[in-house]
Amino acid sequence: MTIPPRDEPFIYAYIESADTPTQDLLPDPKQYSLKNYAIVAFRNDALHSHQFIHPQHRCLADWFRSRFRSDVGGVLYKQFDPLDVRPALGSIVVLEPMDNYTAYRYRLYGSQVADTYGRDLTGQTSQQLNTEATRNVRPQYQAAARNNITVYTEHDKERPREPDKIARWDRWSRLILPLVDEDAQVKRILVSMVATEIPFNSV
Repeated sequence: MTIPPRDEPFIYAYIESADTPTQDLLPDPKQYSLKNYAIVAFRNDALHSHQFIHPQHRCLADWFRSRFRSDVGGVLYKQFDPLDVRPALGSIVVLEPMDNYTAYRYRLYGSQVADTYGRDLTGQTSQQLNTEATRNVRPQYQAAARNNITVYTEHDKERPREPDKIARWDRWSRLILPLVDEDAQVKRILVSMVATEIPFNSV
């Protein structure tokens, strides 16, 4: 795996800057308490697997492109079958937007995400949780759902740990894909979340 230089905004992706109108649809990273936060958006038809380093993101991008329909500007949510993306399955979170995209329910929560995060959120809603973490990531999901665009983000987060244990940090990489119905309305948000330990950033 080749990692881009540390002065690049993304460590695990090679993504050119989005066009200004698309980028303007995103929340301002400075409004949220995420460490080393970087975010970019691009049109769904511009998604390519070669933009990503993690194999889970490559798998999902290839699947999305193979199912993409130009008439709805995306992929139909009813076409999503977790078995079609087995290599990415443990990293996948499926969200159901609620209340005009102001909240969401966790429909599927991948085992790798649960193991790293420390809990399984399947069935819970962002309203029930209302933690700093959910408040920080909610605008990412809202941007993807409200505008039917692909969003990619990275940020650093300290792992849950026992007292007196050395600090460990992960770089969380999220590929956020909107899934639509026949009327091009986003009905699901498909996310691949990959956490990579970064000891050089654990201070």
